[in-house]
Amino acid sequence: MRKVFISLAVCGLLAIAAMGQTPAPPPRTNSPVGNAAAQPGGTGAEGKVAILFFGAFREGITEMKNKLDALNAEFEPKNKEIQALRERIQNLNNQIQTQGGTVQPAVRNQWAEEAAEKDKLLKRMVEDTDALAKKRFEEVGGPVQEKILRFLEQYSQQRGIVMVFEGGALQQSAVMLFAAQPTNITDDFIKEYNKANPATAAAPATTKK
Repeated sequence: MRKVFISLAVCGLLAIAAMGQTPAPPPRTNSPVGNAAAQPGGTGAEGKVAILFFGAFREGITEMKNKLDALNAEFEPKNKEIQALRERIQNLNNQIQTQGGTVQPAVRNQWAEEAAEKDKLLKRMVEDTDALAKKRFEEVGGPVQEKILRFLEQYSQQRGIVMVFEGGALQQSAVMLFAAQPTNITDDFIKEYNKANPATAAAPATTKK
């Protein structure tokens, strides 16, 4: 099945903090038009185009949140190691700038060489951790993504929704000029998914080498 989720972006300390880097949906408001259009048991998007914000799944869908929280914990030691190396490089650079003129050239060169070597090591560590984090996300989060897509198909068919757009992508591209609030099915979809797929507490994940 074709995945429509935006790939996980690993940034900062490479902690897996969110899925799909898409904006969270705007707060829902109960407008008179939306209430009039809504049918019992639905969201008001029946037979219409609907909008779904995938970015809200990170915190809203309990199953996905548990998986990503476990991955964050899994990569925490490596993140701390990377942060410590970054700080060491920064300290060396500061030392060169503030004390470089007060020491022998050989000492200053030694500091510069150490900073350069550690910088190379940092880049390798970041690249390796980034690759592993993406691989682990595919292993752990991929099956949940597939479940969400299958549920979205069922959800849409049951409500007569003929087309679903990802709201964050529409906002970022400035393609969407107007959308009535009832077309936003994010809250209702998350509620129904969690009801159909009750999640238990996430078990600690183990780093794979």
